[in-house]
Amino acid sequence: MVIWGPIAWVVGMGALASLGGRWPLAAAGGTALAAALDVARALAHPAWTAEYGALVLVLASFALIMSPAYFRGAAIHHPWPPRRERWYYLWLGVFAAALVALAAPWPLVDLWVAVEATTLSSVLLVALPPGAGPFEASWKYVTLAMLGGLLALGGILLIQSGSRADVGVGALLMLVGFSTKAGLVPFHTWLPDAHAEAPAPVSGLLSGAELGGILIVAWRGLSVAQALLHQHWPLMALLGLGLLSLLAGVALISRQHNLKRLLAYSSVEHMGVIAVGLAFGGPALLGAFLHVFTHGLAKSQAFYLSGSVQAHYGTVDTRQISGLGQKLPWTAGGLMVAIGALAGLPPLGPFWSEWLVIQGGLAEPGMAVWAALTALLLAGGFVALMYRLPRLWQGASAAADPGSRGHESKLLSLPVLLMSSLTMSAGVVVPWVFLGLGRGV
Repeated sequence: MVIWGPIAWVVGMGALASLGGRWPLAAAGGTALAAALDVARALAHPAWTAEYGALVLVLASFALIMSPAYFRGAAIHHPWPPRRERWYYLWLGVFAAALVALAAPWPLVDLWVAVEATTLSSVLLVALPPGAGPFEASWKYVTLAMLGGLLALGGILLIQSGSRADVGVGALLMLVGFSTKAGLVPFHTWLPDAHAEAPAPVSGLLSGAELGGILIVAWRGLSVAQALLHQHWPLMALLGLGLLSLLAGVALISRQHNLKRLLAYSSVEHMGVIAVGLAFGGPALLGAFLHVFTHGLAKSQAFYLSGSVQAHYGTVDTRQISGLGQKLPWTAGGLMVAIGALAGLPPLGPFWSEWLVIQGGLAEPGMAVWAALTALLLAGGFVALMYRLPRLWQGASAAADPGSRGHESKLLSLPVLLMSSLTMSAGVVVPWVFLGLGRGV
């Protein structure tokens, strides 16, 4: 029966895509897709610092709210030295400030500095938890990320040289460098370890804000290179990496028992969606930009609540957790909403931004096959995550439960309600914006 899930999902997406060009959304100046293209072009060049900064502010605020609960759980299972806790809050603020700079209308070299600032501050946050695992994960992260940073810098400098040959080499170097930092396959190997070992609030900011912001920086640089070369291969290479990331992310999600690693591979999948949308261009650009926000809200919520699970059970291994829905009803409910959104469950926000990417691809000449392949891969991701929801709610058998400690704080209900409301409201806001564009609003 599992096969009917992808079939139904693809049929539904195809029906929406076919209707997209037929709905009476046309204003005097054109259709909703044309309006979406205008918005995407507007976002491409001036600063979108305000919008992205608002996302970072919201996610960082929830990270701060959830951090005390994370440390209370760590005090039971894996206590932190007080000095490291103080450093944690300092570097969390630096990390959030660096993230805002990713959307500034700066030259590529200045944006590269902002990317490096996010890398260095997040590496320190990954390394802070006590134990060998976080140190090893942070070392792997900093090694690959700094190498990627050097390649990206070399690519930027070559592109700015103006020589056609240099621009071609520079585009390739920049693609590899920024793809490494954004976690695109095959340069993603640091990402699952870093997300699994980082404090849950840090994992939320890493996946929810940093990865998507870096992809936008990469796309800006590749767009410059493509314009100078008068060739399409830089963004087509980004399309290839995006599809490969979608394939690998979907394939690896179903094999994960560690909740945070499962979410990390979901990030690989969703970075693939953003990369594909950016490469399609045209109306799909709006879908890619919107997916930075819809994915960011849902993924950060899922990671933040994985911290509550870890605080209660002392583990995020789903084989050792029982009765999640009964023992932590607020946490479990919020986690179900977030993972449902990440799966692309309609009418939640990520479904609509993914639909815009696919619809935009179908509208671009020569991209229909890749858009259809994207829909098929997303259908696989839908099944891979939705299949896990009942098991996450019910958990393992009671005999497998290592024993939980403490009770769910009543104060947790408010941030869970707020996060879930934002995640669910995106499913209303995104189509409203899209339909409003078509009416000339």
